[in-house]
Amino acid sequence: MRKSDFLDELRLEIGLAYDYALNQQDFIMRILKTIHAVAKKQITLTIHSYKNKKLELSYALGIRGLTREQELLGQGFLFADTMKMVTYVQRGRDHVLYLPIYDKDKLLYIISIKLMDTDYVVSKQDIIFAQELIQFIQAKQSSFQK
Repeated sequence: MRKSDFLDELRLEIGLAYDYALNQQDFIMRILKTIHAVAKKQITLTIHSYKNKKLELSYALGIRGLTREQELLGQGFLFADTMKMVTYVQRGRDHVLYLPIYDKDKLLYIISIKLMDTDYVVSKQDIIFAQELIQFIQAKQSSFQK
């Protein structure tokens, strides 16, 4: 499958996650589960809540088996409260995308998408997709706050 076809399939499936979500938390969980399933579980996804100027792990998929170093890859470079867009970190064959999710000007959480020990090439298409995902989540989450 070509990368563009893969990302298009993800967009479609993520749209369905919103359609079936019961609330904001369910919406985010459905998105992560969708990405994990479409990526054939060869990806690690986490949500870190941002509380008291610290990142706190709230939810994880596929994290079992990661070393502590892999689990924390790139977090030392993050200035969470000033991150406004996708941040990409690579070390060798390990890749991480960090997606900050805001409500107005307040950082709510950061989603991480990790590909460990892989030959996958993260490209501009992936960064654009991640930025679109941030915008989609931020646009739709307000509908759950009413």
